Amino acid sequence: MTDIPSDIMTKMERFCAWQERCENDVRRKLTSFHLSESQEDAIVKSLKDNRFLDEERYVEMFVRGKVKAGWGKHKIVAALRAKGIPSEMIGRFCADISEEDYADRLRNAVEKWRRSHPDEAPNSPKLVRHLLSKGYGMDEAIKAVSS
Repeated sequence: MTDIPSDIMTKMERFCAWQERCENDVRRKLTSFHLSESQEDAIVKSLKDNRFLDEERYVEMFVRGKVKAGWGKHKIVAALRAKGIPSEMIGRFCADISEEDYADRLRNAVEKWRRSHPDEAPNSPKLVRHLLSKGYGMDEAIKAVSS
């Protein structure tokens, strides 16, 4: 087995305990320590074995937090793909998003934008662009703006 420096292992355990991390985050952090690939693999394996690192838990918390922050599904999926999360895991957790809660967040985003832009038309293309930038789909945005 590869020799893992204990100080680095402790740092990585704290890094993962501070907030949920995915393997991509951990590997990016490990590059700053200039370790061999086998040492990095051993650290990641140890973190997974000791439940400091759990991709499913990470995705669940990420999706929940971003929905709460008002992100749309498209933006959430893109962010998770950028982190190297498998598509089937992304799909499983995005399917768990409450449609009612998601629709409420979309309505709130529309109302908030309209309050902050009182001079704009209620169905302004700017509002649609704003919703698209938050990660909502074109169909969702148009339906929300027209209602």
